[in-house]
Amino acid sequence: MIPAPRPPATPRAYDVCVVGSQLGGIAAGALLARRGFRVLHVDHDGLGGQYADGGWLLPYAPSLLPSPRLFPAAEAVLSELGLIADLVRQLEPCLPDLQVILPRARLDLVRDPARRRAELEREWPGEGQRLEAALEESQRLFDAERAFLEARPPLPPLGLRQRWRLSRARRLSPSGGDGPPVPLAELGDHPLAGALRSTYPFLAHLDGTPPRLGLIRTLGALLRGTHRLAGGELGLREVLRRRIAESRGDLLGGDGVPAIAESLEVERGRVVAVRVNGSEGVFTARAFVSATDTVALRRLVPGGGEKLAAQLDRSRPSRRLLSVNWVVRPEGLPAALGPTALAAGFDGPGPVLLQVLPALRASKGRSEPVAGERVLTAGVVVPVRGREPDGEALSAEVGRLRETVGRFLPFFGRHVVLESVPLVAADASRRGSRLLAHPLYEMAPGRALGVTGLPTRSAVRNLFFAGREVVPGLGLEGEFHAALQAADAAEAWLGKKAKPS
Repeated sequence: MIPAPRPPATPRAYDVCVVGSQLGGIAAGALLARRGFRVLHVDHDGLGGQYADGGWLLPYAPSLLPSPRLFPAAEAVLSELGLIADLVRQLEPCLPDLQVILPRARLDLVRDPARRRAELEREWPGEGQRLEAALEESQRLFDAERAFLEARPPLPPLGLRQRWRLSRARRLSPSGGDGPPVPLAELGDHPLAGALRSTYPFLAHLDGTPPRLGLIRTLGALLRGTHRLAGGELGLREVLRRRIAESRGDLLGGDGVPAIAESLEVERGRVVAVRVNGSEGVFTARAFVSATDTVALRRLVPGGGEKLAAQLDRSRPSRRLLSVNWVVRPEGLPAALGPTALAAGFDGPGPVLLQVLPALRASKGRSEPVAGERVLTAGVVVPVRGREPDGEALSAEVGRLRETVGRFLPFFGRHVVLESVPLVAADASRRGSRLLAHPLYEMAPGRALGVTGLPTRSAVRNLFFAGREVVPGLGLEGEFHAALQAADAAEAWLGKKAKPS
């Protein structure tokens, strides 16, 4: 985590203020700072990369992280910010990329086709060639959509001009017309196909039946390989946030301690300032970028008017990721368990995403690795039941998850040193976004290609959406796409500015 420079006590005027800590908004702020604008980032709902419990430093949730370089929008953002080389050095390939655990099969999925086919043949004799052909077809479908996304289509389109632009870009997309089949459709009800499709809720933020384009892009990226990054996606956000400070922008909050925004002040149809808890006065800006959930934004902009309220009502969180951490002695985990695994087909709350990480002790403000112990992190998708956790319901969900993990790791429970639920154990001052760790949204009808949500331009003239609700159906790729759109829209509003020398 980076130490956050604090602005001086006297409030200052900025070109752009980013409120919230979702990746798309932070990336948009970094782009605008790089383009010469004075940017303030208010870390309204930041979590930090880890939380402490019982003297251990623990992750908030397991994650599947494909290489951002696979996505045209991410490559464009990272290239403009000069971060591609830095990120490549920090990404650590998972070995194997993903382990699939089924009631009657366990296999390691790797990015090398020959090794993958041998693994498939070992588990399903006589079917290896057919299964590998289906996986390679999924990767081909992923590649076929690249030209469409390189055209930076407006997702979702707002107004006649953007609808025309999207229509032109759709000609480059195989799924824009009749389209290709859904990935792995040729495998029917094969357990491997079901398991891989069940990764979609862990990779994207859209609830319901996965849209064709969303499934093509998330599953195809997953088959290209998964990676580890210190802090996961939260670590990626910190890399981008650092660029704001390095481009002479200012940061409020940091090191997992958010700067809580009290309100966005609206005058004559425009946001003019943000009030931050614990700071004297207000911080003014000509443009504002929202990088927080609509649930939080409703409270921040009570004077936004009916049109903004109608926009925000298009999105509703319906499910979320529930995660549990167990610190486990080494004999509690089988040696063959991979660093990232998906368990599907077992009785319980649904598919479970697992990660095994080195155990870290909190010591004098630093993290120290512990020889032997490991952290087993499990996540499962459950319904949203309000902003505050219901103790009885939460306990039942944790119990079902524990029982499910015990079905395929039958001895781990005997060797647990600590069980920790981030929703309960993490610092209560960070409750805002922690309650909706990796949410899945229900979106109003009319999504372009089934993957989009909120428009980049809000009903408030100088407020731009750049959160995960803009293109939730594309997951990480959608967040970078939203960042580019918001940065370009804010720059168009502000006018071009010479980059600082």
